[in-house]
Amino acid sequence: MNPIKIGFLTPYSSIYPNFFPHLATGFYLGLDQKPGRRADIELIPEFAGSGGIPSVVEATKKLLNFSNVDIISGMISYRSLPDLIPLIDSRKNAIGFFFDMGEMLPTFDYHSPNIFFNSHQLYQSQYALGYWAQKEYKAPGFIITPIYNSGYQLHTSFQAGVRDAGGNTILQAVIPYDNNNPHHLNIEDILEKIRKEAPAYVHALFVGPQGNEFLNLWKSKSWTKDIPLLVAENMLYPDMLDDVKHLGLNLYGAMLWNPDIEYKINKQFVKKFKQNSGQSPNLYALQGYEAGLMFRELLHPLKKRHWDIVKEKLQNTNIEGPRGVKNFCSKRGFLTPDVDIVKTRTDSSGIYNTVIAIGKKMNSNVTTTLLQEEIDSGWVNPYLCI
Repeated sequence: MNPIKIGFLTPYSSIYPNFFPHLATGFYLGLDQKPGRRADIELIPEFAGSGGIPSVVEATKKLLNFSNVDIISGMISYRSLPDLIPLIDSRKNAIGFFFDMGEMLPTFDYHSPNIFFNSHQLYQSQYALGYWAQKEYKAPGFIITPIYNSGYQLHTSFQAGVRDAGGNTILQAVIPYDNNNPHHLNIEDILEKIRKEAPAYVHALFVGPQGNEFLNLWKSKSWTKDIPLLVAENMLYPDMLDDVKHLGLNLYGAMLWNPDIEYKINKQFVKKFKQNSGQSPNLYALQGYEAGLMFRELLHPLKKRHWDIVKEKLQNTNIEGPRGVKNFCSKRGFLTPDVDIVKTRTDSSGIYNTVIAIGKKMNSNVTTTLLQEEIDSGWVNPYLCI
């Protein structure tokens, strides 16, 4: 039997340069197979630049026309879909199964029965954190973010949570982009403004090394100890915090998945990933594992090339994964895992998360419609792919 070939659009990420091997390892473990040893499913990575539309389209054409893949997958931005869907729909049996961090809210006015998604739904954790912050502090906070993050719907999701909890005012500073030194974080003026304004809390929304640089600067100011610091979910990931845990941080955040949760399927996943890779799993490994659990359900019809049955199962099947029940069909509406509001404390010996509340999930109609109307950014690269 010819193997099922899955072409994987792989953009560059300076933050997670090895995200594809992590995701692929999780995928094969979800299939209950040793990574890289399976003969009937083959993952074929294809470089997709920074994830911009022209690069993604060319990579997709190459996978369809030269690699002759059965399924197009990969890490993409929703903004690529209007260009990708016609390419996939034009093939009689082709299927799209895509991954995203949830940096943008799904609109999907152009549903296709051939397209499916595994979204991490970061907008949900941002919304939950904003809602909790307003209920907890009952006074305006201050968002600080570089221009890269402001091109997505994460800060607006946080603001929507604040608004839905009864707040209406929040200060915000977007750090300008320095063409001569794009990685330099010059925020002394913003920190001075925060000191003078004395907001009820500060919400920091950064990615990669800039997030840790911000935490170093924050801790260097003695007055910041009196202001609660709320951070984006990706700033709480152990592989990010490990480099700055010695600072003795006290942070608040919202998490859609915590590798330490005492949930049987999660513990099995973490154990299997560590045994097979020698590393702790990250979000990409989790997403791959969830997809692998789904494709385990599809193996029989996939082997027989019964594409109508494959699509029907993708449209209607839920799987139980490390963070609960998951589905992959946007038309049905994505199921959202519980959102934990956590207090994170670090010291030189470790990172410690304590769940202090269960976060509120975003209403998927009124709130999302308002957010989709508020922003029309030009950013097209997937989140964390810079």
